[in-house]
Amino acid sequence: MRDFDWQILVTLHKTHNISKTAELLYVSQPTLTKRIQVIEDELGIPLIVRSRKGSVFTAEGERIAQKAESIVAAIQEIKEDVAKRNKGAKGVLRLGVPYSYVRYVLPALMAEYVKTRPGVEFDVITGLSDELTRRVEDDTLDLTFARYNAFDTHLERVKVSEDQVYAVYNRPFTIEELPNLPFIEFSKNPMILSMIQRWWNENFTTPRTLRFKVPTGDCCVVMVKYGLGFGIFPDPKYFMFEKGLYSQPLTFADGSSVTRLTWLLFEKTSLKNPLVSDFVEFIQSIDVNQLVLDSERKRGEQL
Repeated sequence: MRDFDWQILVTLHKTHNISKTAELLYVSQPTLTKRIQVIEDELGIPLIVRSRKGSVFTAEGERIAQKAESIVAAIQEIKEDVAKRNKGAKGVLRLGVPYSYVRYVLPALMAEYVKTRPGVEFDVITGLSDELTRRVEDDTLDLTFARYNAFDTHLERVKVSEDQVYAVYNRPFTIEELPNLPFIEFSKNPMILSMIQRWWNENFTTPRTLRFKVPTGDCCVVMVKYGLGFGIFPDPKYFMFEKGLYSQPLTFADGSSVTRLTWLLFEKTSLKNPLVSDFVEFIQSIDVNQLVLDSERKRGEQL
């Protein structure tokens, strides 16, 4: 189970309300409900039952929720201890970051990391995941974020997130409409393009009507907002903070979701470098997507 799963149980136990818990944790209600089902499947027991009074914990659920409070407190204590231990660390980390990560994830990530590590500097290199992976293999980068669903490399990896792929348009639409709408493409990893093409082939017999090919997701979002066509985005963070856009999640013919995985890649030997090992531990200790959501929420409140 993830650290965030324990926080879900603690918060739900306090509110006894799915909607309120989703609001407090800055996630959608369907996402929260799905995650609770995953937690119950992992534990092998039902934790809550729905009633007119809200979400009522089962006897086993009550026991697990009480344990969750202790676990959340222990996790926080560990994070604070690690932060104190690494407060004096100094040096430069050479970090690879895919183009989309620079805009949508890196600022929130770095803001959280440097809070307790003022002596760490970053040399950030951007590029496509394939290029950045090769640079870690060539030892010209210490670590890199990479967005793959399958890849061939000897590098160690830590899973950072799994994101749903969406079709996005500037008005309400159905998946069935897409072959009749103009399409706006932007640069993506070849493996992601292949996965999207597989989805299209499973759902439609006609090719997409390509109207524009643009270099970045940012550019694609703007053109979609102007009604120039629809886009396919392998991460909701591209568009979720934009007004006037509508999205539909993509699913394969077997009913499984079309998703993209993000990893942190590094050489195993590089863990001897305390800066590298600390950054890996930091990534393992947080929910990156939740961190970005929290950051954007706070930023919006300040504007």
